[in-house]
Amino acid sequence: MRNVNLNILKFLESINNFCLSLSKIGLEVSYQLSVISYQLSVISYQLSVISYQLSVISYQFTEKTPHTPHPTPHTLLPHTPSLERSLGQD
Repeated sequence: MRNVNLNILKFLESINNFCLSLSKIGLEVSYQLSVISYQLSVISYQLSVISYQLSVISYQFTEKTPHTPHPTPHTLLPHTPSLERSLGQD
């Protein structure tokens, strides 16, 4: 009977060790998932900063684009002697 009890105790100890190893694995997995979650939140923040910077650059680009008016028939040309000669107005 003593051997049976000893075997039962060893079996229970092995079950206990197995459960402890599972809980350690679970804790490690949980820790790794929390690290991954944190890294994803950092990446998300960095992407939002990049998005903001691109919108600022886009705004600055559209604001600084020079607008050159196209000449119209009513636009006065500058007075230059070479222009008068080409038009025959000496």
